[in-house]
Order: sequence, then structure tokens, then C-alpha cells
Amino acid sequence: MTRTEKLTREQLNQKVKKTSERLYTTIEESLELMFTSGDDWDEDSLSEFLEIMDAETVEKMRETALQLDTENDDPDIFLMKNESTTALDLVTEPGDGFIIILIENDIHLTGNLFVEEYVTLIVMGDIKAKNIIVNGSLFSSGSLSCNVLFGASANDHQTYIEGNINISLIAEDGQYTVSESKIYSEYLLSFHNTIEGRSGRLIENKALERGNEASTLIPEILDENGFFDEESFLKYIEIKEPNSLFL
Repeated sequence: MTRTEKLTREQLNQKVKKTSERLYTTIEESLELMFTSGDDWDEDSLSEFLEIMDAETVEKMRETALQLDTENDDPDIFLMKNESTTALDLVTEPGDGFIIILIENDIHLTGNLFVEEYVTLIVMGDIKAKNIIVNGSLFSSGSLSCNVLFGASANDHQTYIEGNINISLIAEDGQYTVSESKIYSEYLLSFHNTIEGRSGRLIENKALERGNEASTLIPEILDENGFFDEESFLKYIEIKEPNSLFL
């Protein structure tokens, strides 16, 4: 990816607000925690917050705190120009903390879009890809279409799409996923959080929401205890269609 420009929070707000007032409000609410100074946390609140984080994220935060200027520890915001039509992996670079990436046009990919856990991606347009894997946060002012949309996080991340979501499989394993419009999907898997279509949600075939994985899903994507296994699932959907996930 090409980071073409570094933005201030005010510049980010102006660009998003110009495109969509609704998206601007949603992003502001979501990002407020990221821009909260450590001085605003009392010891008890900080301890409670860290307890809900996974070990990898806590270590990432510790490393970042050691590297960042203590007078300015806000996440960096980058304007990015996407030149790829195949796959797009949005990941942090050595020395990065949590980062925010703004793309001011559509994303059209023949391959996958991947958003790392420490990345918040904001797209001013539609998103199309083969599979979309969101471990961080994803916000879009347009619609989203793909084969599989999968959101997974141990934190307060979310996938927010202002337009419609049109896919074969929508799935989450600890991610809040919402369309401000409608969700059209053949299949749905929801294990720990919520998948919401605020103007409607149509699941044509099968939906599993906090149910018994072992009685619904094939053994190939379950762990030895019969629970959903994220790593096996991600490998499986690269070579198989979503309908083959179900018994």
C-alpha cells in the first residue's frame, strides 16, 4: 500500500463529514477511545480495560507505548492510495502503533481484503472483494459485496457499512458487524457478538447464532472440543464455497 499523506484528526473529520454525516458520527463515537489520553484513565479503569484485551494486544500496546513520544501518543492517520486490483493486506509496519487508514474511493479487488487487528480502515465508497477478513475495524460509506465477510476481534472493533451488504456468508467471532441499510446473505455464522441489518436482514439458507457448532458445521472447521476454529475456517474458505461448511 502507498501512504500518500499524514492527516490530523480534524482533517480526517472534515473529509469523512463531507462524504457522510452519518458515517462521521459513527466513526467519532468509535474512535474516541483511541484518542483518549492515558492521563484520563484512573488505575481501576485501566486495569479493567486491560483484562478484556487478549495477551497479544496488551503486548502490542506495551511495545507501542515504549516507542511513542509521550507528549503525543494518538494513533497516526494516513491517507492511502490503493493501486491494487488483486489483493490488499492492510497491516502495520515496524514502529507503528494503532493506525487509521483513509481511502477516498472504491475498493475493487479480485482477491482478498485483509484488515489487521491494529488497523482501522475508513473507505469513502463501495467495497468489492473475494473475501474480506476484518481483525481491526472497517467503516464504509458505500455498500459491500464479497463471497465471505468475516470479522474477528477480542476488543471493541466493528465492521460498519452504511450501504447494503450482499454476500454468500457473513460471519463474526467477536466482532460487531452492522449494515445501516440491509444485509443479504445466503449463510450466517455468529458466535460471540451481533450481526445487524438496521433496515432488514435476509438470510436465505442457514444461520447459526450462538448455537451448537458440532451439530451444524463440518468437523474440518472445528477444534478438538467441537468449537469453531478460526484458523481452520480461514484456510477452508480459500478453497471451498460457504455452502460446504454446513452439515
